[in-house]
Amino acid sequence: MSTISRIILATVITLVVHVDNCFACPACKDSFTSAGSNGSTGDAYSWSILFMLGVPLTIVVVASIFIARRVRQHPNSLTS
Repeated sequence: MSTISRIILATVITLVVHVDNCFACPACKDSFTSAGSNGSTGDAYSWSILFMLGVPLTIVVVASIFIARRVRQHPNSLTS
């Protein structure tokens, strides 16, 4: 087993074992644990974080696809 495989395995095991010890900001933690009227606030925070992580990735992927298609259409335009 290679060193990188061992590091990845150790990281995964650590995350799985200590998943219950993860911390959240007080607003998120209280919103998830409370069953009151603010129960959906934590869900809203989660969705907003997912969108903030997804939008930059989407922009990079779309830009990469656009550039790759341009280069395929005009392969000689890059050489001067």
